[in-house]
Amino acid sequence: MSWWISIVEYLRNAENDQSNGQFSVKKTVTGALAESAVDLLYYVVGSFTTLYFFAAAYLFFNGGGSYFDIAVRVFNSLSEPYLGSVGIYVILKEVRKRQLKTNSKHLGEYFVFSWLTLFIVAIGFVWISPNYHFDELMSAITTVTLASVVIYTGGLIHKP
Repeated sequence: MSWWISIVEYLRNAENDQSNGQFSVKKTVTGALAESAVDLLYYVVGSFTTLYFFAAAYLFFNGGGSYFDIAVRVFNSLSEPYLGSVGIYVILKEVRKRQLKTNSKHLGEYFVFSWLTLFIVAIGFVWISPNYHFDELMSAITTVTLASVVIYTGGLIHKP
């Protein structure tokens, strides 16, 4: 359930409750967010993953420009936090699958397939085209792709 639905349901119940007449917006929002904080974390990690992936694709295929070197350095500096967030995502997803015994509605495996596709296409461009090289950016794409595939494969092997 989405966090905003929890807030709406809680507000409806609080309005219908005539017992004490006390109503606190802070308590309402805190209670609703605490119930679905993991969903909020999924959305934050998913947003970061999406931005990071599109930054990789943009930098690789649109290489050059006056800020390219700085952009690649920023991209590389975010690779370890990205892999950490992927690890957190997988841990939370696996814990949720085991505790709730339900299928996850968060489809992180699409990011793994996207990274793998980007990696294969990028390797093809590096191999065929003289305009593309195995540089610092391609190294980061390789690292992230291989780490994501290994993490995903580990999750597949260790299904509940």
